[in-house]
Order: sequence, then structure tokens, then C-alpha cells
Amino acid sequence: MTTPYVLPPGAADRLDRLFRLYSSRVLAYAATRAKRPADADDIAGLAWVKAATTITRLKGSDEAALPWLMCITFRAAATYYAPKRASEQPQDWTDVPASWDLPTAAPADEDALAYAVLTPRQATVWRLKAQGLSDRRIALRLGRSETAIWKRKHAGARRLRSSLALAG
Repeated sequence: MTTPYVLPPGAADRLDRLFRLYSSRVLAYAATRAKRPADADDIAGLAWVKAATTITRLKGSDEAALPWLMCITFRAAATYYAPKRASEQPQDWTDVPASWDLPTAAPADEDALAYAVLTPRQATVWRLKAQGLSDRRIALRLGRSETAIWKRKHAGARRLRSSLALAG
């Protein structure tokens, strides 16, 4: 459990004064930096949180703090839209191969005939591998562990090899 950040004495009053003076300007500037209008409140909120954690470094009068706040807001917008780790990326649950429970579709071409010997889960993993996804990306997309993906991939490879040996 993390301990909450506590403002030093006097810093809370200064932050309150800055918020009263510049909150509408920070929000307006955040709106100019936002890709969607709905994101402006979140960006401004991030900016005020950063301002609270760094207010002890602010030198000068409260009236001269606007450039400092605009710089923080600019950085907050950049942070807000920065690429996230794969685990934080939104997941597309409408993707057909991403569901284990869907039945396999009938083969449409010769390449798909090879998938007929695989179980539905193995076929799903191999279709995603054919799209160039790594085991980690497949695991994230399907909500399974990398080990489970690796096992499905290798079990599928064994089935494909044995079906080729029987055919040839």
C-alpha cells in the first residue's frame, strides 16, 4: 500500500491560490492540447496533480506561475497520449479469433485445410501466428498465459507434422 502524498505547510495554500487564479486557463490550454474534447478534464487533472507534487520548486510570485503551469499542462498532455504498455492497451473483444469458444469456420482455401486437423484453440493460435503476432501478443489478446500459447502452438505443430506424414 502506498502512502498518500502530503503537501508541506504553506504549499497547500499556495496551490489553492494558483488553482483559483489559473484553473480556467489550465483547462482551456488542456483543451487545445487534447485530441478529443472529453480528454481536456483528465489532462488538466494530471497537470494539477503534477503541480501539487512540484509546487515546492516554484519560485517567484503566484502571478508569474502561469508559464510554469502551461509547461506542466503540455507535459501532462504528452503523458496522457503516450503509448502504453501492451498490458494497458485496450483490447478488441470483437476480434473473432480472440474467442476460444467460437467454432472453427469451414476452410475457405487450401491453406485453411491444414487448420482442419487442429483443435479450435490450436487453430486460433496458429491463425494469429500467421498474422505475425508473438506468443506474448497472442497471450494478451486471448487472455491466456504465454506458456499456454506455447503449448497450443507446439501441440498444433506436432499435429500438422503427423498429418503431413500420413498424407505423404
